Amino acid sequence: LDQESYVLMLRSQLELYRVEQIRFEALSELFPLQHDVLTRTKNSLDKRIELWKTALADARRDESARQALEAREKLRNAHPTLRDLAEDNSRLTLRRKALQEFLQIKVKELSDANATLSGVEQKFRNVKEKEHRAGLTTAIGLLLRSQRSHLPATRGYRRQQQAAEDDIVRLQTEQMSLEDERSGLGDIEANVEASLDVIPADDAANGELRQMTVELLSDRRHYLDDLLTDYDSCLQTLAETDVTCSRLETTIREFESYIDERVLWIRSASAVDSGFIQKTWTSVKSFSAHRQWMPLVQFMVQDAQEYWPLYGLFLIVFGLIIGFNRRMRRFVAELGDTAQKQLDSGIPMTLLATALTVVMATAWPMLLWFIGSRLSYADLNLASALSLAFVLCAAALWLVDSFRKLCRKRGVAESFLAWPKSIVRSLHANLLLYVVGGIPLIFIVGTASRLDDGTSADSVGRLAFVSFCLLLAVMLRRIVRPSGAVIGDLLRSNPNSTMHRLRWLWYPLAVGSPLCLAMLALMGYQYTSEQLMIRLQLTLVLSIVLVITYTMLMQWMLAAKRSLAMKHARARRAAALAAAQRETDEDGNAYSPIAVTEVPQVNLSLLNQQMLRLVHGSACILFVTVGWGIWGQVLPALQVFSRIELWTVVVETTQQAVAGGEGAAVQEITRIVPVTLGQLLFSAVVFSVAILASRNLPGLLELAVLQRLPMDHGGRNAITTLCRYAFMSAGCVVACNTLGIRWGSVQWLVAALTVGLGFGLQEIFANFVSGLIILFERPVRIGDVVTIDSVTGCVSRIQIRATTITDWDRKEYIVPNKEFVTGKLLNWTLSDKTNRIVVKVGVAYGTDTEHALAMLQQIADEHPLILKDPPPLVGFEGFGESSLDLVLRCFLPNLDSRPKVITQLHLTIDRRFKEAGVEIAFPQRDVHVRSMPPQIGMAALATPPAVEVKVETPLQNMHQIKRSA
Repeated sequence: LDQESYVLMLRSQLELYRVEQIRFEALSELFPLQHDVLTRTKNSLDKRIELWKTALADARRDESARQALEAREKLRNAHPTLRDLAEDNSRLTLRRKALQEFLQIKVKELSDANATLSGVEQKFRNVKEKEHRAGLTTAIGLLLRSQRSHLPATRGYRRQQQAAEDDIVRLQTEQMSLEDERSGLGDIEANVEASLDVIPADDAANGELRQMTVELLSDRRHYLDDLLTDYDSCLQTLAETDVTCSRLETTIREFESYIDERVLWIRSASAVDSGFIQKTWTSVKSFSAHRQWMPLVQFMVQDAQEYWPLYGLFLIVFGLIIGFNRRMRRFVAELGDTAQKQLDSGIPMTLLATALTVVMATAWPMLLWFIGSRLSYADLNLASALSLAFVLCAAALWLVDSFRKLCRKRGVAESFLAWPKSIVRSLHANLLLYVVGGIPLIFIVGTASRLDDGTSADSVGRLAFVSFCLLLAVMLRRIVRPSGAVIGDLLRSNPNSTMHRLRWLWYPLAVGSPLCLAMLALMGYQYTSEQLMIRLQLTLVLSIVLVITYTMLMQWMLAAKRSLAMKHARARRAAALAAAQRETDEDGNAYSPIAVTEVPQVNLSLLNQQMLRLVHGSACILFVTVGWGIWGQVLPALQVFSRIELWTVVVETTQQAVAGGEGAAVQEITRIVPVTLGQLLFSAVVFSVAILASRNLPGLLELAVLQRLPMDHGGRNAITTLCRYAFMSAGCVVACNTLGIRWGSVQWLVAALTVGLGFGLQEIFANFVSGLIILFERPVRIGDVVTIDSVTGCVSRIQIRATTITDWDRKEYIVPNKEFVTGKLLNWTLSDKTNRIVVKVGVAYGTDTEHALAMLQQIADEHPLILKDPPPLVGFEGFGESSLDLVLRCFLPNLDSRPKVITQLHLTIDRRFKEAGVEIAFPQRDVHVRSMPPQIGMAALATPPAVEVKVETPLQNMHQIKRSA
C-alpha cells in the first residue's frame, strides 16, 4: 500500500511539473508581450510629459512676451517723473524673456543628455546580458567593437557639465541680488511714499500719479516673483544637467573599460585555413571592380572645380617645398660644416637644421593628407576607407621620412648629433626599406579595415598586416642586432653596461614582438594585433624622439662644459699673468709663478653628473607619462587576470553595529578572499618599482632637495640611506598586502624566526642593529677621518652590516658596525675638525734661541692656513744631547691640508734659518779612549788599519766615526 501511494504521489508530481512547464511556456510568451506593452506605455507617457513641458514652456514664453509688451506700453504712457520705474519694469520683463530662451535651450540639452544616458545604459545592459549568455565569442567581439566605435565622446559632456556649473554660480549670484530687491518691496505704501518724496509737492499731491506709482511698484513685485520662479527653474534644470552629464560620463567610461577589458581577448575573425588564398583573391577582384570607383572620381573632379582656390593654394605650397628642397638640403649641409668647425655651436643651430629637415620631409606626406582630407567629404564607403588609408600613410611617411632625412649624409645626425657614420648609413638604408615596403602595406591595411564588404579586412587586410609585421621584424633585426652597425658599436664601446648584459633579453623581445603579432593575426586575433601594432609603433616613435632630444642635450652639455672649461682656463691664465706683473713691479725681475692667485673654480665633473641625472630623470618621466597615454586604452584588458584565482586567504575585519539601543557592538567578520593572478603580477611590479625607487630616488632626492639644505655630506647620506630602507620596506609591505600576507597572520612566525635567527646569527643581527644606530646617532659619518684598530682613514661607505674605511694608501678596510658602537673609536672630525700639528726643530748650541723662536712665530703667523684662534705657540722645550730643542704648535681648520701645511712649514723653516745663519743641529756623539791594557793594544795592532764605529741615534740617523788603530 505504501508503495502504491508513493507511485501515485510521484505521478501527481509529474503531472504538476507538466502543468508548471506549460505555464512557464505561456509566461515566456507573455513576458515579451508585457514588456512591449510597458515599453509602449512608457514611450506614450514620455511623449505626454514632453508635450506638457512644451506647453508649459510656450505658456511661460507667451506670458513673458505679454508682460514685456505691457511694460513697454506703460513706459510710453508713464509720467515723466515715473519713467525710471517704468524703465526698470521693462528691463525686468526683457530679462525674463531672455531667461526663458536660455531655459528652453538648457531644457533641450537636458532632454538630449537624458536620452543619451538612457540609450547608453540600455546598450550596456544588453551587452552584458548577451555576453553572459553567449560568452566571449566572435559575434560578441564584433558587437563590442561596434559599440566601442559608436560610443559618444565624453569631452563634450565634460564641457557641458563645466558650463552648467559656471551658469549655476552666475544665476545664484543674480538670484540673490533679485531676492534682496524683492524683499524691499514688501510694503508697497512705504515704497510709494519714498518714490513721491523725490518729486515736486504739486505733482506728489496728484492722486492719479500716486495710483500710477502703486501700479508700477505692484507690477515690479509681480515681475520679480515671476523672474525668481524662472531662476529656480533654471537652477533646477542646470543642477539636473550637471548630475546627468556626470552620470553619462561615468557610464561611458565604465562601458569603455568593460569593452576594452574583453575585446582584445576575443577573436575578430576565423583562423587562416586552406581557403584563405581563394578568399583573398576574391576580395582583390571585388575591390578592383567596386561600383563606387566612378562616383568617387566624379566627386574629386567636382570638388576640385568647386574649391579650386584651396587646390591652387595647396599646389603652390607643395611646389615651393619641392622647389626649395635642394637649397634647404645644401643649407643644412653648410650649417653642419659650420657646427663641426665651431666648438660651441649650441642648440639653436641644431634646432634650425632639424626644422628645415622636417620641412623637406613634409611635401609628399602633405599630398597624401590633402587627398585623404578631401575624400572624407564624400558620402561613399569607398571614399571613407581610402580617406583613412591616405591619412594613416601621410602620418607614417612624415615621421619615418623625417627621421630618414635626419640620417642623411652631412645631415643633422652626422653633423650636429655626432653619430657615427656607420650608424647613420644603416638607419638611412633600413628606413628607406620601410618607406618603400611599409607605406603601401599600411595603405592596404587601412583601406581593408574600413570597407564594409565583410571579407576584405579578414583576407587582404590580414595578409598585408602579416607582411608588414615580417617587414618590421626584418628591419628591427638589422637595426638592433648586437653585432650590427647600430647597436653593435654601442655595445662594444660599453661592454660592462646593463644593456650589454641583458642583450639576450631585449634582442629577442624586439625582433619577436612583430612576429608574435603576425601569429596572433593568423590565429584570428587581428583586431588585437592591429591595436598592439599601432601602440608598438607609437612607442618606437616616442623612443626615437627621446633619443634625438637626449643627444641634442648631450651635445649642448658637452659644448657648454667645453666653453666653461675654456673660460675658466682663461681666467686662471689672466690671474697668473696679473700675479706675475705684480711680482715684476715689486722686485724688478720677472718670473712666471704657478697659480699665485686663487680663482674660484667650478666643479665641472659634479656639474656634468648633475645635468646627466636631470636629463635621465626627465627622459624617464616623459617616457613613462607619454607611454601611459599610448598604452592606457589596452591596460584594462589586463583585468582578465583578476578573474584567475590562484589561492584563497582568510581575512578578519572588525565591524561596528548598533544593537537595539545598547550602543555600538563590535564583531569580528571572517571572510575568504581569493588571490588572483592579477594581484600576483601587481605585487611583482610593486616590488620591482620599490627596488628601482630604493636605488634611484634617494639620489634624485639628494640632487633636488638635500644639496640645497645646510647639511654636510654625512647627514645627506644618512637621510638617503634611511629613504632607501623606507622605500624598500614600503614596497615589501604593499606587495605582501596585495597577496593577502598581513602582519596579523605572520607575526608569530616572524617572532619565532627573529628569536631563532637572533641566537643563530647573533653577530649579523648585532651588526644590523648597530648599522641603524650609526644612521640615527651618527658617531661616524661619510667623510669623517677615524682611527680604529690602529688604522686611520676616511669613512667612504656605511652599509647595513659593515662600514668601509679607505686609508691613505687607497685600500678599503671593512669594519663591522658593532665595532663602532661597542668598541673604542677615535673620530678626528666628529664635532670639531680643528687639529693641531707639532713641528720640532733642533738648533745648534750657541744659537740665539730668542731670535729662533721669533722666526718660528713669524713663520706660523704668515701661513694662511694656520688658525689665528687658537694662536700658534712656540716654546723652548729643553737642552738635548746634540741640540737646543724648539717646538712650534699650531692649529689647522681641517685635516685636508695637514700634510701640505707640514711640508710647507718644514720648507719655510729650513729656508729662513739658512738665510738667517741659524744652524739646525744634527745628532753627534764623541768617543774618548783614555787607556787600554797591553794585551788589547797588541790585539789592536793585528786588526785592519781602520775601524768603523756606527752609532744609531733614537731619531734613526746614522753617524760614522773613524779612528786609527
